[in-house]
Amino acid sequence: LPNRIIPRESRSEWDQKSYPVVSVDALNSIIAACGRSGCPDMAVKLLNEMPSKYGVCADDRSYRSAIIACNQAEHEKQRQIRIKSELKTNGSSTRGGREHASAYIEKTVHTNKLNLQWWECALSLLRRMKEEELKPDPQTYSSVISACEAAGQWQRALGILRSMSKDSTIGRATPPNLFCVNAAISACEKGGAWLEAFELYERMKNRGGAVRPNFITISSLLIALESAGQRELAENTYKEALREGMVSPWKKRIDIDGQTMRMMDLHQYSAPMAKIAVRSVIESLLKPRCAHDISKDFVVIVGRGKGSEGGRPVLLPVIQQMLQSEFGVMSNIDESNSGRLRVKREELESFVKRKGWRL
Repeated sequence: LPNRIIPRESRSEWDQKSYPVVSVDALNSIIAACGRSGCPDMAVKLLNEMPSKYGVCADDRSYRSAIIACNQAEHEKQRQIRIKSELKTNGSSTRGGREHASAYIEKTVHTNKLNLQWWECALSLLRRMKEEELKPDPQTYSSVISACEAAGQWQRALGILRSMSKDSTIGRATPPNLFCVNAAISACEKGGAWLEAFELYERMKNRGGAVRPNFITISSLLIALESAGQRELAENTYKEALREGMVSPWKKRIDIDGQTMRMMDLHQYSAPMAKIAVRSVIESLLKPRCAHDISKDFVVIVGRGKGSEGGRPVLLPVIQQMLQSEFGVMSNIDESNSGRLRVKREELESFVKRKGWRL
């Protein structure tokens, strides 16, 4: 912490009697800065020392900033664990890969505190906040739920979400915002609780009001349904989201010939959601109302994988394999853009003829 922060016991007698050397706003700013810098332990330590060492009481912003720091730390911890697992699996085939994996794992064990349970710390701070009769706002709740989501603690996430509407310890309820509900649905997805995730979605959709499902809601829900083998329910949910405008995959893009073309852009889609989107288009070719004109190539933007962990394409092999295995449709990487898959119109026409429904 900066040297300018003077502990209470280091002040002169006149200073202690007149006013605090450090204001609560200054300490809150430092707590937030510690969280942004990846130092959640310092953020929590400073929060704990505010009354005894600096002579000021923590307020709702103090707790919120420390809880956000814990949430960010839990997400970073889980990310490092995933990278560590991938390095062990993919980096063990060569001597150089093994050495890189060992060095990285050794570094992360010391610098990222992989053994600490930051989601538990966030929960503990939320309880303390209520005990001190401070009212958590939706951002504070969503950060705690998100920390539980990152750790796979879906029951805890649901419990916190439900407590928002009936918590008597803070005097009045705190209506959950979209971030709270989305984090809870994502927690259910990670925990394999697809039924609970679907119930949250249905409740949010039917309740009305300002909190409405969005793209992130649908993405998490479809991952949960697809992972649980609920393919029909997942496809119906996607089609409903498409009708309601929650997802809009069709975009106008410049094609290889310089002309504007209607393409399916799946850049932000998860693999299960992308499969459902492409599957719905191919299946629609056998129906009176097609989602795509088979007299034109079907181009799917899947990305080059620059934004994914490891920098490898995720959607490209998934969509290519699905088209071949489920429909017998061949696709190729676009010559002009390696982040696009192209299904030639001849291939689409051949597919429709094989099925015998049209042409």
